[in-house]
Amino acid sequence: MPRLPFLFLLTAACDTNAGLDSDTAPEFCTVIEHDGEMWLESTSDAAAGSGSLDLRVITDQSDDVNDPYYVAYRNYALEPAETGGVQTTGTTSGDGLVQKTLGAGVWTFEATWTRGSVTCVAATDALLINSGETTHACVVLTCPQG
Repeated sequence: MPRLPFLFLLTAACDTNAGLDSDTAPEFCTVIEHDGEMWLESTSDAAAGSGSLDLRVITDQSDDVNDPYYVAYRNYALEPAETGGVQTTGTTSGDGLVQKTLGAGVWTFEATWTRGSVTCVAATDALLINSGETTHACVVLTCPQG
């Protein structure tokens, strides 16, 4: 008879739906509504006077916001908005990520992709980079209807 309570506990522990709340918010940058949102983390590997950027490009052009056809290996430019200066350029990773160390301040970001005669854009002009912090940001690549 002592095995019955053990089996009940084992079954309850394996119930993957136990304790899940249907009102749980989606993970950051997994839905289009996160476009332009950012949050700051108080840790960074950057030197004094600099911070880290962890930005993800997602798209509204596919059922999958992470569709690599739209977000992988897209050219981007980062530019200090307040002081101007030299752009930082590169391409997104295969997952649509941009991870950079930048000087503290406000930065603009723009990623583009030309599909035929249409230029698709992911842009924001308010990336706040704080010294010693990591800025996590989400930007949606969208294509004009034409």
